[in-house]
Amino acid sequence: MNTIRFLRSAMNKVLFWINAFLIVVLVIDVSWQVLSRYAASSPSTFTDELARYLMVWMSFLGGAYMFGSNSHLSVTSLRDKLPAKLRNLVIFLTYLLIIGFAFFVMIYGSQRLILRTMAQPSPSLGIPMGAFYSILPISAACIIYYMILHIVELFINNVKK
Repeated sequence: MNTIRFLRSAMNKVLFWINAFLIVVLVIDVSWQVLSRYAASSPSTFTDELARYLMVWMSFLGGAYMFGSNSHLSVTSLRDKLPAKLRNLVIFLTYLLIIGFAFFVMIYGSQRLILRTMAQPSPSLGIPMGAFYSILPISAACIIYYMILHIVELFINNVKK
């Protein structure tokens, strides 16, 4: 159990610091946009696009972080009324569905999109759009990692009972 807590804590720290870095860059980016627009009367051309990309990356990585702490919005009133064994089965099946969605939609489904857009530069920054879309499999890998930890933890807790 300590290993699972350590693995979850390590991933939480990584995602937390990446998101903290992204939000600092976002604040600097938006501040520069406001400053260049009003103080210099010449708005920067790349700041709007960079802000959008940073927000998308923060959303996906923040969503993965929420999966790790079981903090995603969910309605559990019906599940919580079930007997313990059935409740654990529902939780297990939910974790499997999340893994399936993350793998088939976010990893497998995004591969063609990423490969098709690697040669397409973004309008202002000029970075490949495939690099922007690569957040899909990255966040999916984090979600799958967390779901596997949750499943192992669920089984360990059931064995102890």
